[in-house]
Amino acid sequence: MKNSRLFQILYLLVEKRAVTARELAERLEVSERTIYRDVDALSAAGIPVYTQKGQGGGIRLMDQFVLDRALLSGPQQDELLFALQAVLATGGAEAEDTLARLSALFRREGSDWLEVDFTDWGSGARERKNFALVKQAVLERRVLSFTYYSSAGARSRRRTEPHKLVFKSGCWYLRAFCRTREDWRTFRLVRMEDLSAEAEHFLPRPVPPEMEPTSGEECRAVRLRLLFQPRAAYRVWDYFHPSRVKRRDDGCLLVDCAFPEDGWVLSFLLSFGDQVEVLSPVYWRELVRRNAKKTADLYETRQILSGLRGYSEYTGEGECPSQQKEVNQMEERNFCQSCGMPLDAPESRGTEADGALSRDYCCYCYQGGAFTAPEAAMEDMIAFNLKFNEENGYPMGPQEEAERNMRAWFPTLKRWKK
Repeated sequence: MKNSRLFQILYLLVEKRAVTARELAERLEVSERTIYRDVDALSAAGIPVYTQKGQGGGIRLMDQFVLDRALLSGPQQDELLFALQAVLATGGAEAEDTLARLSALFRREGSDWLEVDFTDWGSGARERKNFALVKQAVLERRVLSFTYYSSAGARSRRRTEPHKLVFKSGCWYLRAFCRTREDWRTFRLVRMEDLSAEAEHFLPRPVPPEMEPTSGEECRAVRLRLLFQPRAAYRVWDYFHPSRVKRRDDGCLLVDCAFPEDGWVLSFLLSFGDQVEVLSPVYWRELVRRNAKKTADLYETRQILSGLRGYSEYTGEGECPSQQKEVNQMEERNFCQSCGMPLDAPESRGTEADGALSRDYCCYCYQGGAFTAPEAAMEDMIAFNLKFNEENGYPMGPQEEAERNMRAWFPTLKRWKK
């Protein structure tokens, strides 16, 4: 308590240069005798404080004294002020007063040389209010409840024990123990609404050693190798660190990166259109191809999401949509009509009775003109694929999504058509 009072006296003296013992006593709610004892303690610690009698007198600091000479160097002051400005940008309203006080304390003019703003363009007061509420719940260890939207748009109500706020890849995340799911989760703040800090407090739990902020749902990271056209360079340099980018002789940009494997990454890649090619992993090439084709089909088949009627006839130059669709279909990759495996290389294809490569089936499903597992049913093949998917780190996406996609796709394959 005494040390806190000594610092307050020192701050007031630096700010006002002179103050009476009565003013300090009233401000700090102690006796004048206590104030004089505190002044003696400051003097003994090397602070050049003295008393001056008469009109205009009081307790004073020597005119040339500034606190940084006793505690912090100039660069250390700048680092501290920068850190406080960053905290202020997160919505910590109380930091503004602290910043103003330290700026005066250090006599650093022009401390507004930097503005840090972590919020998105167009974000309003509601987002900043939500951040302040989450931050307060973390500091006070209060149970936080909110409505959360997953990356797929699923809505759920959560009760959490908030642990830490994390800023990564341009986004704020909350790491918390989710009482609803009885496990640790990472939530993206922009997907939270109807926040409520409850009266209940909680004791801190042991935190898992590795908790990476993702999209708010459990998902694995995927390492992508991407090749960008030269005309996409302005976006590449905005999104990726220079150490991740390698310029080839032809001007194309080669990027090695890692992202949480969710729908956002797919949307991000599709936003580049024909300016990016996924080199690896192979299954991500297929994911991008399929979703790009869905977009093209949306317009070619006139199944417009908005319900607006499509053009009555094609008015552009070159081939009409139906002709272009036939060209696209000719260029499509082939897949095993039993298990769905891509048939990209000759060695991946099965063989007919005469030794010729099969056009429809892979080497694992079909050899010598016959199926390797003739008694297998479609359900067996789906179960096998799901097991492979799980053992190899969800290469086809989360299990629920992979199963849903396979049950829609497999009945269209040649072997399973009825």
